[in-house]
Amino acid sequence: MKRFIVAALLLGGLPSWGFQAVSWGTVGDVIAEIIGQVQEEHLREHICQLQSREGGEYCNEQGSRWSCDGLAIDRALEYARQYFEALGLKTRLDPYSLGCRPGLSHNIEAELPGTASSQLVLLVAHLDSYVTGVSTASPAPGADDDASGSAAVFEAARIFSQYKFKHTVRFVLFTGEEQWMVGSSAYAKKLASEGAQVLGVFNMDMIGYDGDGNGLFEMWVRPGESEKLADLIIRTIETHGIALAPDVLADPRRGGDHESFWRRGYPALMIIEDTEFGETEDFNPCYHTLCDVLRMLNLSYAKRIAQAVIGAAAQLAEPIQ
Repeated sequence: MKRFIVAALLLGGLPSWGFQAVSWGTVGDVIAEIIGQVQEEHLREHICQLQSREGGEYCNEQGSRWSCDGLAIDRALEYARQYFEALGLKTRLDPYSLGCRPGLSHNIEAELPGTASSQLVLLVAHLDSYVTGVSTASPAPGADDDASGSAAVFEAARIFSQYKFKHTVRFVLFTGEEQWMVGSSAYAKKLASEGAQVLGVFNMDMIGYDGDGNGLFEMWVRPGESEKLADLIIRTIETHGIALAPDVLADPRRGGDHESFWRRGYPALMIIEDTEFGETEDFNPCYHTLCDVLRMLNLSYAKRIAQAVIGAAAQLAEPIQ
């Protein structure tokens, strides 16, 4: 739950992502097609780029996305901007103030306008990273926390950009999460001041570690509309035979960007790997340490979680045939 770095991202330009033509069938067919397009190698590439130090060897483990280090987090934001714009999405830097950094900090948003509605479906993660005792220029690779969730947002944007939806979809990466959700708090406050109507916020924060291989993950909810988002994810898993074991927890109160939306009355939930808050615990032992790197992750597990969330979000946004 607290984000990443950037670096070797801007050296060789963006990778080739293999965009596909879309064929249309029933809505159920479209959701199945969307789920089927999630690719593990794309998640790996994004995590590689985000955990790496600029100028180092490919997929090194020396990068940082610490929000208090302006150079590091701004490189990550630039990687996101280039990627979203390569998909043809309109992007916007969302400014806010962070006490540990002079000047303005930013979240980044990419939007896919709805064909008939400005109501919002948000797929979000946090882009910044943190290592306990970190200082400027120190590594904080943050592959699981939360390059894994950010990679899933990138993959959602790639896939959704090939389709049209009734409702507007936004792909948002927050910074300042590790400073206690400062970026997402500013973003949710702005939405509320604009009177934005939000159908649901899917916050993916640490979706890459499955040490015991049982496919269990958690969804943190509050009573009401956020429970319906969890139900939608569960139905997606069951309908499409995704090998996962969901565990729904009522408001564990550990923190996360979903809380910024709860405070504004918006339906939101956290999607996260198995933590100590459920009946079992398989939480990443490298949390907020230098060993939070790609080689510690289970990308098949991350892919399956991304499939479940992306499929549910697509249903909420209502694909247009």
